[in-house]
Amino acid sequence: MKTFLLLSVLTALAFVSCKKDSGNDPAICSSAWAATVVDELSALSIASTAYTNNPTHETCVAYKDAYQDYIDALEPFLECSVYTAQQKAELQAAIDEAEDDLATLCDE
Repeated sequence: MKTFLLLSVLTALAFVSCKKDSGNDPAICSSAWAATVVDELSALSIASTAYTNNPTHETCVAYKDAYQDYIDALEPFLECSVYTAQQKAELQAAIDEAEDDLATLCDE
């Protein structure tokens, strides 16, 4: 469910195109987030499926690591000036919630 929430927020952001001349924005802002994080999203999807099909500590840790990599890949987009304050706040809230969930994900 948390993955769905994070992906929903990001899908909304995907419809906003980034300006290439946006001042001091990080270089990442000149591309669409979906194209930038496709590898991390793919790895997350594979790890999620593996964990769902075989819920062991090993697959849980792999899922947790893939999810953290995905979150880390998204965080630079918080610096893009093309996004509104509300969009940034929604993304930050989704990231914070996901990281809170990850903190105890594989605890036994």
